[in-house]
Amino acid sequence: MRQQGYPRPVQRATLLAAIAIGAIAVVYALPMQSVGCAQTAHYAAERAIASGSPAIDSWADETCDAVRRGGHVYAAKGPLMDLLAAPWYIVLRTADAVPRNPNAGTRYPVAMVGVPVRAVWQIGLWAVVIPSILLLVLVRRAVERIEPGLGTACAATLGLGTLLLPFSTLLFAHVLATLLLFAAFLVLFEGGPGLARTGAAGALAGLSVSTDVPLAVPAAVLGVYAASRSPHGRRLLAFGAGGLLGLVPLLGFDTWAFGDPFRLAYSGTPAQGAAGGWQQQGFFTLGSPSPRTAVELLLSQRGLFVLTPVTAAGIAGIVLLWRRRMKAEAALFAAMGVGIVAWSSGRGTRDLALGGWVPGPRFLIPLLPFLCFALAPMLRRLPVTVGALALVSAGAMLVATSAEPLLSNDDTHHWIARIVEGNFATTVVSLSGVGHGWIAILPFYGFAAVAIVTAVVATPMPVNRRDVVVAVAALAAWLAVEHGAPALLEVDRLVHQSFGVAAAILLVAAAAWGIARLSRGDTLGAAPALVLVVFAARRFDEHTKWALLVALLALAGLALGRVRRRGIPA
Repeated sequence: MRQQGYPRPVQRATLLAAIAIGAIAVVYALPMQSVGCAQTAHYAAERAIASGSPAIDSWADETCDAVRRGGHVYAAKGPLMDLLAAPWYIVLRTADAVPRNPNAGTRYPVAMVGVPVRAVWQIGLWAVVIPSILLLVLVRRAVERIEPGLGTACAATLGLGTLLLPFSTLLFAHVLATLLLFAAFLVLFEGGPGLARTGAAGALAGLSVSTDVPLAVPAAVLGVYAASRSPHGRRLLAFGAGGLLGLVPLLGFDTWAFGDPFRLAYSGTPAQGAAGGWQQQGFFTLGSPSPRTAVELLLSQRGLFVLTPVTAAGIAGIVLLWRRRMKAEAALFAAMGVGIVAWSSGRGTRDLALGGWVPGPRFLIPLLPFLCFALAPMLRRLPVTVGALALVSAGAMLVATSAEPLLSNDDTHHWIARIVEGNFATTVVSLSGVGHGWIAILPFYGFAAVAIVTAVVATPMPVNRRDVVVAVAALAAWLAVEHGAPALLEVDRLVHQSFGVAAAILLVAAAAWGIARLSRGDTLGAAPALVLVVFAARRFDEHTKWALLVALLALAGLALGRVRRRGIPA
């Protein structure tokens, strides 16, 4: 008699998903990255909480992401990740597995340099790697609801082809906060009109804010999404009540530390270094959004679309969600994107908007699972195109992560130089004494390859000629944007003009329009976009006015082709 269970295709899909996500988990766990202000601030806070104090006085010289208030020093961070990591630190300390800082007792920055990378890494296994894997599982589950069979590919794209990869190897709070925010969305997306589920989603959104306070912006947008179904008022109240419950860790910590639940740990006098207290006016450092900075977040050398072009395909996916009558979800993702980018652009300087020494705009990480969810209909429609962009993105993120992702400037070629020299990040293999060369990093690349191959095998998709043509065009467009846009923005910064910003925006618009034409089979209508190849020419991008003119000509040609196709009205 045949044993009852899932059909074999479902069992095979589950097995392949487990292999792919399991391999990605190993990729996350292997690197032991160098430490910086943000990571040492979290590490200090976790030790302080484990010792029964909210203040990091004993470890104040080990970080520059801290503030002084009332004679004490506090980590300038949301508290939830540190509260959750403190018990794990106690376990490690009890097992005598916490390496000591050889520079303990010295002043900053010598004390910070001495923080052992192994100490921060083993905290990250609990506080960052596990949440990352849970996030991939949730994204796969969500995608399977709208595009069966594509969940593993979208989860792998998120895991290897976005900023989630490098930040899953660093002790930042973004991953945990993003997990909680996406879980809140999934509870609403999968559930009916029940108020209990709405309240649970609000609690998860509130917990994301307790982890990383800037997530108040997308959490508020998610509240509007929760109220988009009837009974509107009661659902909004339920979401808000749950949100207040999720804020208990934040309010409780602030009461413990400052005697006031509404005094955030971000405000105060900077302890030392360049990071620490935020002295800007406005709500949570929110100043007036800067269009120029918003463009920098997306199109600079460390911009989201430049390093990970597959995220741009996610933007196109939002349009497809809208067309397939998932308008509430499409509007939610678009509003989140605008809100987060606008908030980040209002943080004063470009470096603050990016988030300091980072491999990309880290404050945009909460958008990534939503973009990869929206990627599903694009993957169904143009699998070769999305796959090509995903591979380019994964290549960039694997290079950045393997060559130590923290950068002090826009010189992303530094990663390539380190790889050429065989100078990689320290990994678990390095603990055996083999150093940090090719032998130490090969398992990292090996497991990444296993995850990529498994995701491809799990996603059998038909290939057609049009998709291949669009894929080639998309890669060419990315090369033009990757070569041209950052240089145009850099020239603008040097000469204090805006021609380069305008040219970069129009370059992307014309490239996207041309690819859209190709995807519909209108090869002749897409032809004017070919002029954009000049942006890949050497030093052309230094001439911002000429670049602006070429982009305008491409757009004019595309517009003229549309008029000719439709005919001019009498």
